[in-house]
Amino acid sequence: MKKIILMLFVGLSFMSCIDFKTKKSNSEPKPEDFNTISVNDQYQIDIPRFMKSTTGLNEEASLQYQNLFKEAYTIVIDEPKDEFVNIFKELDSYNENISLIENYRDIQLQLFNERMRVNTQSSPRSLKINGLDAEQVDMDAHVEGVDEEISYFLTFVEGPENVYMIMAWTLKSKKEEHAKTYGVIAESFKLIDQ
Repeated sequence: MKKIILMLFVGLSFMSCIDFKTKKSNSEPKPEDFNTISVNDQYQIDIPRFMKSTTGLNEEASLQYQNLFKEAYTIVIDEPKDEFVNIFKELDSYNENISLIENYRDIQLQLFNERMRVNTQSSPRSLKINGLDAEQVDMDAHVEGVDEEISYFLTFVEGPENVYMIMAWTLKSKKEEHAKTYGVIAESFKLIDQ
């Protein structure tokens, strides 16, 4: 009889753990789950408390956060608008028929396609983030040296002086787990009044 009760207890404990994990991964991110990070007195962005600052993801990034255990990564790259426009006009790669932020999006996506094998890519979505013009694209790609596909969440934002690329990524198997959190990160982006 004790064996049966013990087996039932272990079984119920295991089931409740599975139920907890399911609920946790489908829950909406809450404001208290994030810290607001200010970067160079230029912009601020909300980063999940489970991610920690790092320096090894991209040497050009002004912000780098990760959680190795959760396979969650976020960076922000910013560049002066004037330099971007001038360089790509000189290279005859700037399309005068679309906006600056659409040009930035297209050129960054072209660079992605040169560096990895993109398997699926969403249609670009135009939106406003705290009053700034922005574009978003999600993609799944194979990266050399990584067995599993990587899911990228890309947001391109145009400020008065700079353009920004907010890039978040994870393994494709964790895409649904992190998608809402990555959306909160991107939509929290805000320039600091100077």
